[in-house]
Amino acid sequence: MTKKKSSSVIIIGGGWSGLTAAIELLKNGHQVTLFESAKQLGGRARCVAFGKHRVDNGQHLLLGAYEKTLSTLNTCNVDLSSSLLRKQLRLLVIDRNKQTFNLKLGQLPAPLNILVAFLNLKGISLNARIKTCLFLIKLRFISFNLKQDTSVKILLRNQPNLVIERFWEPLCLAALNTSIEDSSANIFLNVLKDSFTTTPDASDLLIPKVDLASLFVHPAMQYIDQHGGNIALGKKIVKVETNNLSAMAIDVDGNNYNADHLILAGSPSSTLNLLNNSTLLEQTQKLLVQLEYEPICTIYLQYPASISLPEPMVGLSNCTGQWIFDRSFCNQNGLMAVVISASGDHMLLDKMTLAQIISDELTDIFGWPDAEKSLVIREKRATFKANVNIDQYRPDNATSSDRIWLCGDYTASRYPATLEAAVQSGLQCSHRIINSTY
Repeated sequence: MTKKKSSSVIIIGGGWSGLTAAIELLKNGHQVTLFESAKQLGGRARCVAFGKHRVDNGQHLLLGAYEKTLSTLNTCNVDLSSSLLRKQLRLLVIDRNKQTFNLKLGQLPAPLNILVAFLNLKGISLNARIKTCLFLIKLRFISFNLKQDTSVKILLRNQPNLVIERFWEPLCLAALNTSIEDSSANIFLNVLKDSFTTTPDASDLLIPKVDLASLFVHPAMQYIDQHGGNIALGKKIVKVETNNLSAMAIDVDGNNYNADHLILAGSPSSTLNLLNNSTLLEQTQKLLVQLEYEPICTIYLQYPASISLPEPMVGLSNCTGQWIFDRSFCNQNGLMAVVISASGDHMLLDKMTLAQIISDELTDIFGWPDAEKSLVIREKRATFKANVNIDQYRPDNATSSDRIWLCGDYTASRYPATLEAAVQSGLQCSHRIINSTY
């Protein structure tokens, strides 16, 4: 058998995808230099200060089905039991009239667990519960895949309105960050398949007890350093070139950095900017320019330490806020994180007005006083828009150059823009390089 040789790799972008690629390449004996234009790693998953707390720029959630993320955290020697709160899925949704939808999965084998959960659901008619179960059985019969992609709204056209409003629509918004009118049904079905048809713990909620820098970024930096990799922060790369022998990254000061391979691991917009005015990767540029984006808004509200929720995560129906996370489950007593996915009128409001609207909604539902203080974080390009037939525009890790590669949650994948998609892309990209090097 021909022995694979060690290659040198430059990675541009220090988000979860780029860090994962660096870890996997180093684990397999390759040389890695990672450039990040910001002063901190983590990409869009970065930390900010809020009072005495360190919070993420958006509330993030992992699922038990995120096998690649959990495996990569293990590689970095992250203690999962102390870093992640694992809770069996319970979807508690409350509206402003205090009507509830409470779906709790048991330990039965999948998918019996979700079928039994729906059959036992309170507040929904028996006919609606039966129709939902028959729908889930039909999805399993077609292997959770449509021959022709369509919108989630059309996929759900025969589902009871109340089930759509309290279950399917919130789930779609949370998973795809795209409205049901625009969302790709096939990508949504991929999420459902992995979460509800494999093992009972695949649907478990994994809520970080620590900020994402502590969960992954710092352990990843330590792994990279201990295994001989190099990280350069505040280093902006403005141009890439390639020839038959090597790839080259050129920084803003005109310095050249050469390697056998180069991975573009930034956001699709930053990758497109890097490739603009270049004859390189023209097909990649044509794909990237067609991607659209959706925002995510997170409103942190600080309440007295005695205030808490019955569950770490509660859905809000017919409200501006969509999901509320109780950070007291992660040792941040009285701190709530309210998430609003996708576009909407809330993006037009000033931060103070939006925070007050959310605070008023929580007062109506839970009887809480006004929040003591608030922090509103808007990520205007938080994710790509997972619209119908989006797979036509998601580029492969490989490009027209055998020296330049792509990785990021936007690349070709079964998943929407999630941490798991970012990690999967980093692993796939690094494995393509490893397997191409002889």
